[in-house]
Amino acid sequence: MDILNQFPELSAEWLMRGDGPMVRDEPAAPAPAAAYPGIPYAVAVDASGEELISVWGIKAQGGYMLARAQGQEASVPLDTISVPGYKGRTVRAFEVAGDSMQPIINQGDLVIATITERLDLIQPKHVYVVITDELVTVKRLRGPVKKNEPLELLSDNRYYDPFVLPQKDVREIWHVQALLTRSIPANRDEAYDRMLVLMEMLAQDSQQLRNLLLDVAARYDVKLMGENE
Repeated sequence: MDILNQFPELSAEWLMRGDGPMVRDEPAAPAPAAAYPGIPYAVAVDASGEELISVWGIKAQGGYMLARAQGQEASVPLDTISVPGYKGRTVRAFEVAGDSMQPIINQGDLVIATITERLDLIQPKHVYVVITDELVTVKRLRGPVKKNEPLELLSDNRYYDPFVLPQKDVREIWHVQALLTRSIPANRDEAYDRMLVLMEMLAQDSQQLRNLLLDVAARYDVKLMGENE
């Protein structure tokens, strides 16, 4: 046993019985975690070879992830758009699904985003498109991200809890630079209306605050609940 303590590379089977090799095999070192590639996939070009901004709609995103995971060209036909100031393979447009980023970003909006080449370039609380082999999601990132640390994804809609994504699962990260929205409120004072209704509900027993509400409502030509016609 003293010999094995002094020479741990020796095989106990060889030393005691003469069986097998003299030096035991060293355990294989664990494979390093895959580094974030920082390279976009599936570039669209026009007839002259100029790179275009490809639009990845909700239906196309599943094909994008599958093709990327298998190292194939995406088979889903894509729309392309031109946005002043944005062009080339480092720019892409993604359609937003769900309401997790409301009220700023809504279902069906298009976010225009540029590729993030390194994780240390992530800016805290900025909006990003995060792509893995299983999802395409638009979230804020807490950042900055250190080597091998997981990413924490945040929603603007407080109904959704933050969640953590292992860094090894991340394939692409796109920094959102612009928003093309289909959600234009018909009433420009809609936010004020909601605020006044909420304040009134919280202060039904406060005459002083109600007087203040009446004054604010008069400025925006809004009628409070229960007010006489």
